Amino acid sequence: MLKRLATGDWFTSRTSACGLFSVAYARVSPALKGELRNLFRSLCRDDTPMVRRAAASKLGEFAKVVEQDFLKDELMSMFNDLACDEQDSVRLLAVEACISIASLLNDESTKELIKPVMINLIEDKSWRVRYMVAEKFTDIQSAVGKDIAMAELVPAFTNLLKDNEAEVRAAAAAKVKDFCQALPAAGREKAILTHILPCVKELVSDPNQHVKTALASVVMGLAPTLGNDLTVEHLLPMYLTLLKDDTAEVRLNIISSLDKVNEVIGASQLSQSLLPAIVELAEDGKWRVRLAIVEYMPLLAAQLGQQFFDDKLLPLCMTWLTDHVYAIREAATGILKHLTEKFGADWAQKTVLPKVVALAKDTNYLHRMTCLFCFNTLAEVFGAEKTSKDILPTVLLMSDDNVPNVRFNVAKSLQKVGAVVDAKTLNAEVKPCLAKMCADSEFDVRYYAEEARQALRLG
Repeated sequence: MLKRLATGDWFTSRTSACGLFSVAYARVSPALKGELRNLFRSLCRDDTPMVRRAAASKLGEFAKVVEQDFLKDELMSMFNDLACDEQDSVRLLAVEACISIASLLNDESTKELIKPVMINLIEDKSWRVRYMVAEKFTDIQSAVGKDIAMAELVPAFTNLLKDNEAEVRAAAAAKVKDFCQALPAAGREKAILTHILPCVKELVSDPNQHVKTALASVVMGLAPTLGNDLTVEHLLPMYLTLLKDDTAEVRLNIISSLDKVNEVIGASQLSQSLLPAIVELAEDGKWRVRLAIVEYMPLLAAQLGQQFFDDKLLPLCMTWLTDHVYAIREAATGILKHLTEKFGADWAQKTVLPKVVALAKDTNYLHRMTCLFCFNTLAEVFGAEKTSKDILPTVLLMSDDNVPNVRFNVAKSLQKVGAVVDAKTLNAEVKPCLAKMCADSEFDVRYYAEEARQALRLG
């Protein structure tokens, strides 16, 4: 059947045959194996590009089942044919085959055979082939071995980073961290400083936003590899530039690597260099950027300490509680719990709670609801005494709010707060309030009040 498909008049049958060779090869006699190799060679040289594409896509699978001697002698010639094909759609599929074959070749002299073909693919005249190479570059790197990687691939990678096509530069930029980390330790730092970083610095101001977006997501991953001093000297200026980029996705991606920066640079450097940019981004016009900054507040708090946080960053956290985007308000209430766990309930009682309680009388009902959400999270870390004294009285007062949405959120909060306070307070203060709310004119308020009563077993 395989022979019939491989020699069929219709190109569709020959295309289908390509995927069957790797399955059939291991199950036939040596004589038939030779015939199958010849058939596959003819498919690699087929007049129809679709057949050659299919052969190129399956060459790697076929190579895995072919004996080592034939791999060097016969499959290498098939690979060479496909890698030099006139159609770029065939050549780009040869990139995958290159990885498979290189990983199967176990002696360095044989790997030298594949090196010139591989370099030709990296420098191919078609940007689509170069793009595929950039996409698969770290796979190529691991397949060819460390010696070839350092000698040949470092210059090739820098060429891809400087490519005329933005898509190629973006694909290469996305591989910067992984490529550098996989370089041999002996010459890694020199290769990064001499060859890679100059190209990366150019990409920071690339005219194409996709290139900068790809770079921003990985560039700070080099920090652990370079260490403290080199990160401050080389990476920090790039980080600050990308933080101020016009494209929101770039700013968002670079913020997401803040933890990697924190691991390497000290608190003083962080406060001097990064903090002004972070404060600016905390008021960014794009809410997703603001959200990313909100989520990194506990990390900054741990790095900078309580006093610095209170002076510089706490006002921002309080501002986010009244942000016009719900996701920001929700995230801000969440980080209050983390900050209280970090700095203690006494700190929150003194610095955070007065500002949260003030929201209970805000004219905007959404802000009053945010006050309740904050109480829900703070009660979990305040404990029974502080919750009874500092949180519960305000929640009880809000049960008479003129907006039903606020009232039913009071019922939800009483369920949370009631689970924290002692039994005496629960029965003396929470129970009467819920009983009153169970008679509210609004169905939703009655529903959540009854739900809270059941949960607290006050029925």
